[in-house]
Amino acid sequence: MEKPSSEAERIKNTKLLEDTLALESGKVLITGVGISGKSTFRRALFQYLKDNGKPVAHYDADNFSKIRHPLDEFCLNKLPENFDDKLYLIEDIHATMPKGAIMPISSYDNTFYVLPDIKSHNMFWGERMLRWFENGTFSWEAGFGWSGTGKPRDPENLKGIMDAYQHDMDNRENWIKEDLDVISKYPHKIVKSVWTKEGPVFV
Repeated sequence: MEKPSSEAERIKNTKLLEDTLALESGKVLITGVGISGKSTFRRALFQYLKDNGKPVAHYDADNFSKIRHPLDEFCLNKLPENFDDKLYLIEDIHATMPKGAIMPISSYDNTFYVLPDIKSHNMFWGERMLRWFENGTFSWEAGFGWSGTGKPRDPENLKGIMDAYQHDMDNRENWIKEDLDVISKYPHKIVKSVWTKEGPVFV
């Protein structure tokens, strides 16, 4: 597979793109289990809509302290008190949980649930664990920051990184089932995220 020339080309589901472009305005939730391609999907959808002249804004509830990707320069620092006629793409891993969500899930007009199969999920995790080890930090939590020593390639971080991976894999099936039970009550679409050598694509 050729490397996408733009983030928008990572989304291979043309109907999803067309249906989203047809929305006049509203709030679209992007959620799913951890390290499944949610941020990449948010950026790709944002770029597609922006390139096609759609008034659009995007927001990541994790509220990272540093910009992780050039498209995140366009991220809102916070959500507005009153939403205007833009289309808002809001990424929130906690959206289906009783506590921690940036907004109640009933507030959204639609939900995209990003879901990798187990093979792709392990590949996502492998890439992320390597990056964490290289950077010396891991497991960002909004309001708390990073875990880890902050020292690149520090062996002391290996146990924490592996524990984070094992915890998510042990709970993966239950978390997905719980999430799908919640979002089934609201308009939603399942977005399959697939790992390739050029990074995630969405079908």
